[in-house]
Amino acid sequence: MATLPQWQPEFYYWLLLTFVVGLERFLPLPRSAHPFFLLHQLAAGMARKVHRPDNSRSQQRISGLMATLSLTLPWLAIAAVIYWVAELDWLFEALVLLLCLHSGRAFSDYRQVQQALAKGQKQLARERLARYLARDLTPLSELGLRKAAMEYLSRQLMLGWLATLCWFIIGGPLAALAYRMLFELSQAWPVMQKRWRDFGFAVNWLMRGFAWPASVLLWLLLAVRSLLGGNILPWRFAPQSHMHKQDGRLWRALAVRLKCTMGGAIKLDDQRQHRPRFTPGPEPEPHHSKRLPGILTRCQWVAWMLVSPLFLIGLLAT
Repeated sequence: MATLPQWQPEFYYWLLLTFVVGLERFLPLPRSAHPFFLLHQLAAGMARKVHRPDNSRSQQRISGLMATLSLTLPWLAIAAVIYWVAELDWLFEALVLLLCLHSGRAFSDYRQVQQALAKGQKQLARERLARYLARDLTPLSELGLRKAAMEYLSRQLMLGWLATLCWFIIGGPLAALAYRMLFELSQAWPVMQKRWRDFGFAVNWLMRGFAWPASVLLWLLLAVRSLLGGNILPWRFAPQSHMHKQDGRLWRALAVRLKCTMGGAIKLDDQRQHRPRFTPGPEPEPHHSKRLPGILTRCQWVAWMLVSPLFLIGLLAT
């Protein structure tokens, strides 16, 4: 009878997490069946009760902070109790990682947007994009929709997937869950829109602060790849009113990698808002948008290959 190799338990645990990282990418859960869908519903209900756009800025920010704490701390407490009493703690950790990474749905929606644009179904593409973007999508042409999709997918990878993975490595499943909940709430209360600018300030500030390691790591991966191609990516990027410096660095790096234009003006609250425009090449064509998922997928696997050995060494050392 065949038996498994006599490896240490920590190595089997590392193999399990590697399997989870691959599984969630290629087995997306239905949106309505995912726990974060419930969190979005709760966030909308909480905002209807406590958000008053006519209140002063300080009152709105305090309300947003209290709403954030109310929607995160109880669930984290329940998860912590389950984690501490569970005999199969490794199974709990793998399940939390599977649910929190949640990038497969973003890639699946991106493919559906590209298919809709290829068929000339711009309204269907707008409906898919509206789940991820807070801007006004109605006036966008096929080109504008394509650029918007490229922006949301890359941003989703950096702030949603990679930052969650980093916090799982740094602090374990509860840290990953806490960060991912902050990210989801920042999506529910997008500070780009005037209505949420103050109410969503606290959760967006926390999310962006905790996403810093992931933004640096992804920029470094793209910078090294660009350097191999003979290009040097600048690090400095001044924050803009409607483009965070983390997003700006990412989109500038991807524009150089794809040799196409990214960024540019957007429409928010019925007003045209100017943003930086990165122009190392022409406006993105369908072949540029088709290349993007492959680039981001390679970034996912390279990031895991970089951080997981350090994680495994830490497990074996303890």
